[in-house]
Order: sequence, then structure tokens, then C-alpha cells
Amino acid sequence: MISEYDPSDWDLTKRLLGYMKPFMGIFMGIIVTAFGRHGIFALIAPLVVALIIDFVLVPVPDAHHWFIDLMKNYTGVTTQTGLLIVLCGFIVFLAVIRGFFHVTHITLRAALSQNILRVMRRDFYYALIHKSFSYLDQVMSGQIISRITSDMGTIDLFYSETVREIFRHGMQFTFTLYILYTIDPRLTLICSVPMPFIFLSTHLYSSRISAYLARAKDQFGDLNSLLVEGIVGHKLIKTHGMEDHFYERFQHQNKGYVETSLRASRIQSLYRPSSAAMVAIGIALVIYYGGQEAAVGHLSMGEIVLFGVYFTQLVGPMRMFARLIMFYNDAIASARRVFEVIDIGEDVPEAKAPVSIEMEGAINYSDVSFSYATGRETLQDINLRIEPSQQVALMGYVGSGKTTLAELVPRFYDVSEGNITIDGVDIREIELRNLRKQVGIVLQDVFIFSDTIRNNIAYGKPDATEEEIVAAAKAAQIHHHIENLPDGYDTAVGERGITLSGGQRQRVSIARTLLTDPRVLILDDSTSNVDAQTEVQIRKAIDSLLQGRTALVITQRASTCEAADKVVVMENGRIIAEGKHADLIESSSAYRRLIESQELDLGLGGGIDG
Repeated sequence: MISEYDPSDWDLTKRLLGYMKPFMGIFMGIIVTAFGRHGIFALIAPLVVALIIDFVLVPVPDAHHWFIDLMKNYTGVTTQTGLLIVLCGFIVFLAVIRGFFHVTHITLRAALSQNILRVMRRDFYYALIHKSFSYLDQVMSGQIISRITSDMGTIDLFYSETVREIFRHGMQFTFTLYILYTIDPRLTLICSVPMPFIFLSTHLYSSRISAYLARAKDQFGDLNSLLVEGIVGHKLIKTHGMEDHFYERFQHQNKGYVETSLRASRIQSLYRPSSAAMVAIGIALVIYYGGQEAAVGHLSMGEIVLFGVYFTQLVGPMRMFARLIMFYNDAIASARRVFEVIDIGEDVPEAKAPVSIEMEGAINYSDVSFSYATGRETLQDINLRIEPSQQVALMGYVGSGKTTLAELVPRFYDVSEGNITIDGVDIREIELRNLRKQVGIVLQDVFIFSDTIRNNIAYGKPDATEEEIVAAAKAAQIHHHIENLPDGYDTAVGERGITLSGGQRQRVSIARTLLTDPRVLILDDSTSNVDAQTEVQIRKAIDSLLQGRTALVITQRASTCEAADKVVVMENGRIIAEGKHADLIESSSAYRRLIESQELDLGLGGGIDG
């Protein structure tokens, strides 16, 4: 991203766990049902099997067990077959109880992770819409989308797997060891010997395979991007005869992806047999030493079976602990990326005691300088006075600072030096919402929401009446077109207004601004990319918009400069001339060159990029 954002892993862990606080009741339910779903059945069922072997199928002479005696007294069954049926039925009953816990557990787990992610996405989006323009200028939208999708999914594993499983497997591992220890401490120690090796092998496998899978995912994304480029740029590729070059690029990317995928497959193929071999060694140790204990009468056949089953249940938690380390590390990496967006790049700061004003529209730039994060000054020593209802045309070549000068008024950015006042009040002291509500903006790059035309026009004033919306549309010269649509003002437009032409989008944007009735207006007056009839309609809409308002018009048109009360000529971030159009034609060679180049470009069918 754009900063040295590097909180400690512990700080990120505490922050992730903090999101669980409102949902601790659900989490406790998850812990209980997780143990009921896995632990109870996994612990009790093998014990029952051991009792069946030692007290029903191969009964030890004169041996008694309290559970067997309880079942005999409770059911009245004493025969071997009857007890076998009763105890097998008890195992089935445990499975039914496990099913109940399973359903409840899955429901609670989904509720926990989705509620936490809902809150986190809320915080993420709230922070995003309050970002400064300087922050958003430096990040790609794809990065933001990746963090709220892929990274949020990784964090979901932290809540649904890491936090939950560490408790569940921890309890299961502890209880299993305790039961085995009460039966035979020496054999329990022997069972524990392979555990560190199983943990280390799983940890090594998880860390290596995750790196290869992540790399393969990135390479596959690059492969898809190259494929899309080949389709979208098909004509250009053929025009320049670059088919072989593009084919070689694709082959190189394709080969890299296959090689990474094959390495991952080899690691997977090696892990499974090695892991199975370690488990087999553990079971062999249990049978060997357990058999010796049974031979001298220290262990029964049922207890040997119990040790074998419980050993495999110790392996599961040990493997999971190793995987949880990987889940945790991935979650911390993703949390760092998500919280980076939440924590940095806030909007320009609100004053401690902001004021609200009703603007008349007098704007004054006093010794204003400004630079973006790159450090180079975009504006230098700007001094400019704009009277209420005065229309000021901003002229200059690309990169001269016209747009930046205008965007400082609504505090899209804060000045580096000097100050800007409106009606004598420093804009940094004005409440941001109050300031921006009274500064209307219509730029060439118009954004239309995927919504109805009515809602797009009323976006800045949701409670506007039908009459107000129609009046704004008429003033913006778009009402007649809207009436001819199948659903009129309720017609839904596509994403970014794709179903409207460029001129129609611009007039909808003008209607939106008219409806909010701003006192100060920032306007990009570029109409070089529309036909003559549309240009006339837009010009009429702009005339309605400008009437009675203080306006900064970013323009490339001599006609706009002629109509303006003042023309400000900019070059390399400085004001090099200002005054009336007629006076500047006589007194400023730079202004004359701008006008002449604009006329030449218009003659060629183009225009200056304002």
C-alpha cells in the first residue's frame, strides 16, 4: 500500500479477538457444542467398545464395572446378547446426540463468523468512505476489493477454525491423555512419543504447501489477465503482428503456473504416506507394548483396543494444532492488510469546534501552496479573490493546477501552506458536511449510480419532492429525454450509467447539483467529446446552473472565458495572469497562446484536456 503500517502480531491478535466480545455468548455455545459434537462421542464411544469387549464378549472372571452394573440394573438385562444390544444401542444414542450438537454447532459457528465479518465489513466500509482523496489517489481499487473479499475470507478461518478448534482440540487432547494415563501411565508415555514428529511434519507441510498454493494462485491470476488482454487487445496484436510475442508470453506464464502446481502436488504426495507411516509406527508401539502388558495381565483386550483408538484421536488434534499455526499466520497477514485500510488515510481532520455558515460565496486564497504525497509542489503562492456570485474561468495546459486549485475549496485536500477562506472564515474551521453541502461539483468524469434516474438526481437531497426533481431536470435540459423513456424517472440505468450517453450523464449530474442549490460551484466545462446538438443542450444546462452562484469553471473554451467575470491563467502551479478575457488577450501572451492552441485543436476536431 502506501505507508509503513506495521503493528505487532500481538496487537493484531488482540484486535481480532476484540471483535468477538459482543458475541461471547455465541462463542461459548460453539465451544460446548464443538466438544459435544466431537469430544463426547470420540471419548465415550471407544470406552463403551472397550467395556463390550472386556465385560460382554470376553468377560474377565469376577470383574465388575459400575457402568455395566448400572445398565443391568436400569434395563433389567443380564444376558450377553441382551447387554450387547443395549450397549450398541447406547452407542447409537450417542451418535444421535452428536447429530444434535452438530446441527447446533454449525448454526452457531455460522452466526459467529458472519456477525463478526458483518461488523468488520461495516468498519471497513465506514473507514473507506471517510478516506482522504490523497489516500485514494494512491491505491488501486483492486487492492481494496481484494482486502474485503480474499482477506476477509482468511480472517473468517481465524474465527471459524483457529479460535474454535484450539479450544475443542485442546480439551479433547487433554481428556484423552488423562483417561489413558489413569489406565496405564507407561503406555501413555509411549503413545506420546510420535506426537512431536507428527506435529513438526504437519507444520512443515502446511507452511510449504501454503506458499506454493499462494504462488500458484497469483500465477493463475496473471495467466487470466494475460488471456483477457489477448481477447480485448486482439485487433491491436494483429495490427502490429505481435501474435508470436503474445503467444510466447502466455506460454511462459502457463509453464510457470504448471511448474508451481506440480511442486505443490509433489509435496502433497510425500506428506500423506510419511504421515501415515508415523501413525502406523505409533499404533505398532501401542500393540507391541500393550500386548506385553496384556500377556502379564496388566491390561485387558478392551484396554488395548481403547489405546489404539485413542492414539488416533491424539493424532487429529496434533495435526490440527500445526495447521492452526498456518491459519493464524495467514489471518494475521490478512488482518494487517484489512486494518491498514481501516486505520490510515482518514479524511482531512474536522476542527475541534467546527462552525456552520450560510455561504454568500466570497472565496479568498491567501499565499496558498499545495503538494501531493509525491512532495513536488502542485500549487505555489496562490493569491486569488473571488467575490460572491462571481464566475471565474480557470485556464491552463494539462498539469497547470486548475483542478487542484478548485478541489481545495471543498477540502478534498488541505493546503500545505497559507489558507483559504469563504466569507472570511477559514474553511478548516467550517464543519465538513456543512462546507461540502454548499459546494456543488460537476466534473467531466461524471459518476452515475446503478439506480433509477429519479434517485440519481435526488442523490444529494433524498427528500426532494417530485416537483423539485422535475424542475431540476428541466433546467438541466434532460426532462424531455427522461419522459420518453419506458419508465420515465423510474427507469433504472446500468452500472456507471452505461445506458445513458455521455451528454445525458452530464445533464443528469447537472440536475443533481441544481437540486442541492449550492452557493459555490466547481464546474468542468469540457464539451469537446459531444456532438453539436448535445453541446447546445449542455450549455443551456450550465447557464442555468451558473446563475447567481460563485463559480470556478475549469475550461478550455474561449466562449466560456468571454462570459466569465474573471479569467485566471495558470502555468506550473502558479497564477501568471488574471482579468477579463478582452484585457488578457491584449496583455498576456501566455493567454493568447492558450486561446490560439485551443482554436487550432478545435479545428482539428480535438481539444485541450482541461
